[in-house]
Amino acid sequence: MVEAVVALAVEKLGGLLIEEFGYAMRRTHVQSEVEWIQRELIRIKCFLKDADVKQKGDDRVKNWVKDVRDVSYQVEDAIDTFIMIKSTSLNRRAGIIKRYVCCFPFLLNGLALQHKLDRDIRGIKVKISDISASRITYGIENIGGGGGEGSSCVFEKLRERRRSSPRMDDHDVIGFDEDMNMLVARSLDEEKHRCVISIVGMGGLGKTTLAKKVYNSTSVKRHFEICAWVYVSQDYRGRELLHEIAGKILRIEKGKLSMMSREHLEERVSKVLNKKRYLIVLDDIWETEVWDDLKTLFPDVMNGSRVLLTTRNRDVAIHADPRSSTHDLHFLNQTQSRELFLKKAFPMEDNSLTCPPELETLATQIVAKCGGLPLAIVIIGGLLSRKKKTPNVWLRVLQSIRWQLNNDPGQLMEILALSYNDLPFYLKPCFLYFGLFPEDVEIPVGKLVLLWMAEGFVQQRGEESIEDVAEDFLEELVDRSMIQVAEKRYNGKIKTCRIHDLLRDLAMSEAKECNFLEILDSTNIDTCVTTRAARRISVHSSLEEYLKLRHPNPHFRSMLSFSRVQESLWRDQWKLLFKSLKLLRVLDLERAQIQVLPEEIRELVHLRYLGLKGTGLQRLPSSINYFSNLQTLDIRGSKVSRFSVQLWEMPGLRHLYLEKTSIVGHPPVHVSAMHLQTLSRVSIYGNDWILGLLEKLTNLRKLGIHGYFASQTEALSRCLVKLSNLQNLELKGTEPILEPTMKLLLNQPSIDKLHLSGPLEKLPDPQEIQPNLTKIILEESRLVQDIFVTLEKLPNLKILKLLANSFLGKEMTCSVSGFPKLHGLELRFLDNLEEWRVEDGAMPSLQNLIINGCDQLKKVPAGFQYLRALRELFLFNMPDEFETWINGDDSYKIQHIPSIVMR
Repeated sequence: MVEAVVALAVEKLGGLLIEEFGYAMRRTHVQSEVEWIQRELIRIKCFLKDADVKQKGDDRVKNWVKDVRDVSYQVEDAIDTFIMIKSTSLNRRAGIIKRYVCCFPFLLNGLALQHKLDRDIRGIKVKISDISASRITYGIENIGGGGGEGSSCVFEKLRERRRSSPRMDDHDVIGFDEDMNMLVARSLDEEKHRCVISIVGMGGLGKTTLAKKVYNSTSVKRHFEICAWVYVSQDYRGRELLHEIAGKILRIEKGKLSMMSREHLEERVSKVLNKKRYLIVLDDIWETEVWDDLKTLFPDVMNGSRVLLTTRNRDVAIHADPRSSTHDLHFLNQTQSRELFLKKAFPMEDNSLTCPPELETLATQIVAKCGGLPLAIVIIGGLLSRKKKTPNVWLRVLQSIRWQLNNDPGQLMEILALSYNDLPFYLKPCFLYFGLFPEDVEIPVGKLVLLWMAEGFVQQRGEESIEDVAEDFLEELVDRSMIQVAEKRYNGKIKTCRIHDLLRDLAMSEAKECNFLEILDSTNIDTCVTTRAARRISVHSSLEEYLKLRHPNPHFRSMLSFSRVQESLWRDQWKLLFKSLKLLRVLDLERAQIQVLPEEIRELVHLRYLGLKGTGLQRLPSSINYFSNLQTLDIRGSKVSRFSVQLWEMPGLRHLYLEKTSIVGHPPVHVSAMHLQTLSRVSIYGNDWILGLLEKLTNLRKLGIHGYFASQTEALSRCLVKLSNLQNLELKGTEPILEPTMKLLLNQPSIDKLHLSGPLEKLPDPQEIQPNLTKIILEESRLVQDIFVTLEKLPNLKILKLLANSFLGKEMTCSVSGFPKLHGLELRFLDNLEEWRVEDGAMPSLQNLIINGCDQLKKVPAGFQYLRALRELFLFNMPDEFETWINGDDSYKIQHIPSIVMR
């Protein structure tokens, strides 16, 4: 993590050099000092690789790393404070006092500010000199190399504890029967190519246990002529691993192996395997390079040989064999978790797996705390097997379960920490950021990405947008089994994600150790922010509790509020809050009730993310345009009806989420907000800025407009043609959208999501609609023609929602081969719909169907039984007759659907 902190400090220094000294006619003393600090920090960063690991076992390294982190934070504070004072001073004078009146006083203030920066920089330089010298003084020159004796000893012990062996069988294995059968079948199938079968999942899920079950299967042992089990581990040692493989295949003693060259060993191993059908298990691979080193040992002679590997990193699995699908392990469900827990907690009991009635509730709560992670269940169950079976004892374990897991001899948290230590430095702050979110919440990825950007965790790569880079970072965390996907979007991107409770504990533990974050909740109000060193605070209790803290932390760069209640503060309290947090980059006050932002907010000049969603805000301050660094402004769910035209002068703005808000005033000739990608729910009632301005926002990806379109149809049409990056378009109004406009909207090749709310004259013919549309939402369209006749011809449509009054007809038909890729369909409040027919071969990919409030649809649609891919059916607010048919004569039409929900 310290690498990321240093990298941010280096970036800050570079920005200062450009902003303050880039146009100077001559070099200054301060400039030279800043350049020296930047160079020295870059050198120090080279020594920080693996520092998070090395400091665990060596106090010398730990203290040195802390010094580096602290001085990097000091660099950041000095520069941000300098910029904040300078910017607020300029803003106060702008437009108030004539320039010639304030020149002399400002010159004095500017000189004093420069002297302060000079003094701060000199102090930082002295500290960095001491840090560089102390690395040699304390004998830790090779921190970036092999590591100290203490750290290597600690991790050698952990490596030996984790070393797997196929002979160490786990009898109490729960929930793996289906997985084992699938893997055995893949191992024995008729595929002649040498295949790599990968078991992928987070630490503690049981990858090694499952691999042992497959390896020791009787049918597997009979099928393969050579079987070998090799433990790889995170601490990969190429020569040692080659010796282990060669020893098991060639049956040669270790002493003789050490006398043979690598080339000779590889040749002999490959020669033996060339003649036999083999199964090699590579347990616990972390890097793709490991496979690259070993793959030449495993020849493909078309005899059905297999390599079975376990890994936490999906990239490793795909790299080893792109043709072979990965086998993803999942968490145990409630029933499986309970069964495993009872087996471990009552090992001497019979196979009845019963729990004493007085412990039943506690057992359920303890199992829930483990989150379906087998290793956690085994550890807690084993602990309770050695304790008295009384409610008081079990209650104490429940109350201290996180401490128990952190301190157990099985070293669960150390095992999970291996995944964190393996992260590249740019992903570590992204992972730690999950510690800010409350437990057991689904995190919206759209918001998470914008927060990462505002924090400075994400840098642009070539011409790729920062948003896309941030999404790649999240995908990488998912592929490394650190983060779970909760829900995906229509285009395959992640919509929401979550983190396992134990990994969240790990994130919070690592984050607090490096002053990355602080959590304020009901359990720590008296002790929170005592160090005044944390860089971020997440408020889980209330903002009022935060304001009661005697010594608020002026170094906070982020404040996120997750208060469970809609709290309202007095105006003076808001002023106090903003005055104490002048270096903020992120301020998220979602659901906090605030009608007007005080003018003091103008001093938050570093602000990049301002979240005011659901706050009830009535107006924005006139100083909003002072936020030249602001990237995201979210006022959805507010009462702000008007927004000054000054927003177009905010050069950093990328995402603007409004709530039917009008932008008033004449737009400027030159638009600064050229990076704007999201302009959502903007009202054009009585506005004329579309023509001449919208077409300039060529980076727009998402556009949502509310208003009367008839008067601006021509202007809107001209602009849309020029928005070549537009992917998501939403139009809501009360006037009909005429057919020529519909043809234009449905023929923009870049748009893949279209949401239209309001009357439509008619849908164009299928050949007049571009094929890239993947999601369509229609609402209040009042169409009489059968919508399916047109839309079922779209080759890539995946999601279709027909909402209230979108269709006023009585009959709809899905014909053969219609909707070839549709995954989700929702029909809501189609009041006139009486009959729906589904022909055999229609909607072959449909998995999710929602029918809600279609009062005239009395029977299950004819042909429903042909929807063979359907997995989830939701029926809400349907007439009693429909339910009667569902449970009676039409039951055969839905018996193939695994999940049916009726309300």
